[in-house]
Amino acid sequence: MSPVTWNPLLAGTILVLALGDPTAACSCAPQHPQAAFCQADAVIRGRFMGVTQLSRNISSQESMPWIRYEIKASKIYKGSETLGDIRFVDTPALDSLCGYQHPAPLKGEEYLIMAMRQDEHLTVSACSFLRPWARVTPRQRRGISHAYMGGCACNVVPCNSMPCVLSSDDQCLWTDGLLDRRWAGPQAQRLACLPRPSQGASQTNGLFCTWETLKSGVPGSLLKAAQTTE
Repeated sequence: MSPVTWNPLLAGTILVLALGDPTAACSCAPQHPQAAFCQADAVIRGRFMGVTQLSRNISSQESMPWIRYEIKASKIYKGSETLGDIRFVDTPALDSLCGYQHPAPLKGEEYLIMAMRQDEHLTVSACSFLRPWARVTPRQRRGISHAYMGGCACNVVPCNSMPCVLSSDDQCLWTDGLLDRRWAGPQAQRLACLPRPSQGASQTNGLFCTWETLKSGVPGSLLKAAQTTE
């Protein structure tokens, strides 16, 4: 079972294609960092170093503008086994296709980058999980380094309005958006949806997933150092 029900690159209204309305706005579904991690083909910490304009053919007579960002990775959390050395991520140049526009100066602060593989390229969009590393909480860093991978068989289900109902034991209800439409509450910042043995059920009945508090894994006196090196 897929850990989430949307593709970060195709979330929201990316179905507005190049032949559609070029002024259409991009709308993105909420992403819990665990769901984004599990769906991503590559998870990288690194800096945006350069940018190049590209053109890709979408038919024999038409092409689409793309942007290629050069990345200098300081750590690869996911994808190195299948993708090898990760140096570039591509994105549509059109806002109507949810193209990603890097908001910070090149060669600046480090970013957490979660990218999808499309053909032979890694791609990101305005709907992808991209954050300045300084804004990634210590518990989220723990999830990226250790815990999230273990929960990829679980499903994080956003609750947009009450009542919300779970349909299976492998789901965790994500309710941060009920109080904060940025979906940046405690479940996103401190929790992971992880499998646990189902009480009174046999293993053939499937997974039982529940929210678990992520540990920073670092003594308090070393927390500041961990925030810059983890």
